Amino acid sequence: MRRNTAYIRFKVVLKPDLGQGQPGSSAIGAMPVLPISMFAALVLAYVWLRAFLARDTPVMVQILILACAIQSLIISFNQHYGVSWLGPVQPVTAMMIPALAYLAFASTAIRPLAWKRDWFHVLGPVAGAICFYALPDVMDGLVVAAYVGYAGLLLKATLSGADALPLIRLEHGDRPLVLWRVVGLALLASAFSDVVIIAIMATGQEWLRPWVISIFSSGVLLMIGVLNLSDMLKDTADKDNSTKEAASGTGQTSDRPQAYDADPDLFAALEDLMNGEKIYLDPNLTLGRIARRLKVPEKLLSATINGYSGVNVSRYINTFRIEHACQELKAGANVTSAMYTSGFNTKSNFNREFLRVKGCPPSTWLDAA
Repeated sequence: MRRNTAYIRFKVVLKPDLGQGQPGSSAIGAMPVLPISMFAALVLAYVWLRAFLARDTPVMVQILILACAIQSLIISFNQHYGVSWLGPVQPVTAMMIPALAYLAFASTAIRPLAWKRDWFHVLGPVAGAICFYALPDVMDGLVVAAYVGYAGLLLKATLSGADALPLIRLEHGDRPLVLWRVVGLALLASAFSDVVIIAIMATGQEWLRPWVISIFSSGVLLMIGVLNLSDMLKDTADKDNSTKEAASGTGQTSDRPQAYDADPDLFAALEDLMNGEKIYLDPNLTLGRIARRLKVPEKLLSATINGYSGVNVSRYINTFRIEHACQELKAGANVTSAMYTSGFNTKSNFNREFLRVKGCPPSTWLDAA
């Protein structure tokens, strides 16, 4: 049986396998080579270590990155280095990735995790371990179903827009939606690669299997891991009440859909809060924080802002920030100082929102003013 395995040199050149258990062999002198999956594992390990040392990345995001690194490592040892005892481990650990991706999304964007509410997510890997030994014929289908199912949950949760993500900093606008949708699509791509592998095995083209696993699967794991290093997923320090609420089940964020009408009294209270306490100057401000200050459900607050301002929560808050920045610029502050004192953390977000509100860049507006 012919066996070709995808390899990557340090100069990022694909090389075929020259023998099981001899990944360092090369027809070009002593040029060192690495399997693509090992290369992905090393990159992900670096990404995780960087996040761990920085201490500003949520725990679930770190766990997801580390799990992707471990899975790439298992793929490499099993497929390229002849460590056959990892064969039963590989599909079971693969079942962990989609669950961890969804939990990372939920804990950074929607609500803190709580064991009473989220315990069932451990059933996927457990079911995978049981099926591998008791029902091995359904294992491949179970893995595909897990990836498709969690991708569907993740993508469905983003359909309502940025206002459905109460833990995301409002500065970022709709960009976190794009990031998590890409992660969801990556899970679907991984499921597709598993379907391709099943088809390859069914048609007797087993020599293609290592290529698909190395390039497709490792690429997806690398994408998920690197995307989760985004500054949009950094801790917001929004843990004053939300963690206790999640643990007790008394939080105002609910997974059950509920329609709300815009409340004029609530909008008036919100305007007073904005103009009086200027809470929009807090760079870590989230929809969840505002809702807790006003003691209302997040979805009611979102519906009220949408109904009376005509924009989503992020744009509503950022409009206040831009007006404050304009006052700072008129008072003689430079653009960078005005940006930070107005509640923005990044220049790209500031410039984008300034252009949206004022129709021109800050420097142009200042010259005209």
